[in-house]
Amino acid sequence: MDGGSLRYRAVFTDPVGWRIWVAATISYVGDFVGLGALLLAAYSRSGGHPLGSAAVFGVQAVPAFAVSAGIGPWLDRIPRRAGLVWLCLAGAAALSLPIVLSGLWPVLAAAAMLGGVRTAFNAVRTGAIADGVPRDVRGRLVALVSVSNQVSEVLGYLTGSAIAIAIGAGPALTADAATFVAAALLITGLRLPPPVRSRQRGSMTTGIRAIFGDRTLSVLAPVAWIGLAFGAVPQTLAAAALTKSDRGWVPAALAATAAGAAVAATVVGRTRLSERVLGQFWYITLCGVAFGLTALGLRLDPLLLVAGNLAIGVGFGWIVAAQTTFIHVIPSERIAHVTSTMIGSLIVLEGVGAVAFGAVAGVFGVPAAYLLAGVLLTAAGLAGIGYGRAHPESLEVLRPAVASPAPEGSAGGVK
Repeated sequence: MDGGSLRYRAVFTDPVGWRIWVAATISYVGDFVGLGALLLAAYSRSGGHPLGSAAVFGVQAVPAFAVSAGIGPWLDRIPRRAGLVWLCLAGAAALSLPIVLSGLWPVLAAAAMLGGVRTAFNAVRTGAIADGVPRDVRGRLVALVSVSNQVSEVLGYLTGSAIAIAIGAGPALTADAATFVAAALLITGLRLPPPVRSRQRGSMTTGIRAIFGDRTLSVLAPVAWIGLAFGAVPQTLAAAALTKSDRGWVPAALAATAAGAAVAATVVGRTRLSERVLGQFWYITLCGVAFGLTALGLRLDPLLLVAGNLAIGVGFGWIVAAQTTFIHVIPSERIAHVTSTMIGSLIVLEGVGAVAFGAVAGVFGVPAAYLLAGVLLTAAGLAGIGYGRAHPESLEVLRPAVASPAPEGSAGGVK
């Protein structure tokens, strides 16, 4: 039975996979409840300017880069389980700032700290997947984690923004902190094999050199980076895209992109798109088209904005395949560092993109920002298609399998 025909239940029968998925789901629910509250709080406290919400994403860039470049070489050397637990607790601590302090700066400080935690946590978790989950189950686990992320984003944005509008951000942020603690408790039961460590100590540039030293990732990563820069644009501009009389549509506009991405992740996870990079480039191109079509209709009716954001979310389903491609081709002893490089770049690019397109929306209007994102994303996808057709050998993903170390004790059992 190959990876394309495995059912999702394979994840739940894997002793490591199910704990990783449940812990991720618990954490994601709280994350997006808190983020929905942070976005609206920042928008309100900045006087209703689009850059207020954009700043929540933008301030995460520096700590994310600091983790990926400065701490990244050590992420494959720390114990996976202990690292995940302490990062969960650090996330809960960061959320105490806007809970106990008023004003805009505590909101932005918490967002910045969470940017660093998110980068390190996702990198170490990917290392845990590479170490403890069979290769033919990894794609399904990545897809399920992505679905959990997107479903939690839908519910979290709806709940968090609604709570913030009704009674303030404090309760939503408290719930977020509690989910970090719950995830930490669950992760303590993980049983992982000892990680494979490279004999050569990594440097600050190891992650980026590993990406550009691989024939496939050196083509996929630049196109993916361009696409990731637009990942937060719909959420950033949701409030600014609607008039005051339509403000009740904000939770739906925030959640629509995640809803579309959840549907797409479920479908993509059942395919072998992770082994077909040219197909990923076509998918990216269609995502750009969805941005352009949304730009044409978002001022006509708030329902068209919601529908457009839903279509954009479906368009971002290529991210699941790209994530799995990285896990397939990068050796496990380097996977956490490479992942921290990609997650750090994601947060940096999301932040830069959110600020840049927030500024474009402030000067030229929200439709112009959506249209510009669509043009750039479509061009990036077409460029990848052109290069892939000219150099098909660069898109070959299948590599010789590398044996994984046996778990300590029983085969992958949990405590």
